[in-house]
Amino acid sequence: MKLSMEVEAYLDKARHALEVTEKLMAGGDFGDAAGKAYFAMFYAAQALLKAHGIEVTTHSGMASMLGHHFAKPGLLDPKFHRMFLNARRAREIADYGIFEVVLEPVAILTLKDSRVFIDEVERLLAALP
Repeated sequence: MKLSMEVEAYLDKARHALEVTEKLMAGGDFGDAAGKAYFAMFYAAQALLKAHGIEVTTHSGMASMLGHHFAKPGLLDPKFHRMFLNARRAREIADYGIFEVVLEPVAILTLKDSRVFIDEVERLLAALP
């Protein structure tokens, strides 16, 4: 299936966010890196949902729709939904936490999960009729 320009644009944003994440990691900015890795996943999830005609405008809505339309019916392995939820939590800690910080191991895992998540979304999109 030929993907729409909007879906392709979200995939491009996801890939770019991964590049930025790697730069932030190299600079030791682990909280910001985890946050950007989450956004890479968010953009990829946005591409997946848009390709299926599903509109989402909030982070909680994205998590809900990803679970409801893809993980629950088995179109997406539930581990990817968990990765998304874990990345969202890391981002919330990084952005809003006062007494919590994102440590390097969490940022490393979030980046790794983000790469795998995006690869899976691209695989699913490539398989569309």
